[in-house]
Amino acid sequence: MFIIPSNRERAKKEETSNLIENTMEEKNETKKEAKEDDDSPGGLFIAAGVLGGMGFGFLFGNLLAGLFIGLGIGFALSASYEIFRIHKGKNKQ
Repeated sequence: MFIIPSNRERAKKEETSNLIENTMEEKNETKKEAKEDDDSPGGLFIAAGVLGGMGFGFLFGNLLAGLFIGLGIGFALSASYEIFRIHKGKNKQ
């Protein structure tokens, strides 16, 4: 025996499916926006600072100090890059 759903149950199912579809569309739009914003090379400054700092630390005989100094320089360069990028109006926000 089959039970035929009432109009109220059908409306609930349609509302739920519409809500799920809208949520998925919003997620896809935010993913596209996030991909467009991920082209910043700020992370490369951090890696370059760490590697450069390790190199200088090795040359001067204090690898750990060079590592932390390079990390700090990398963070400073990354932050300054983002600040100047926003200041020039290249950021979409």
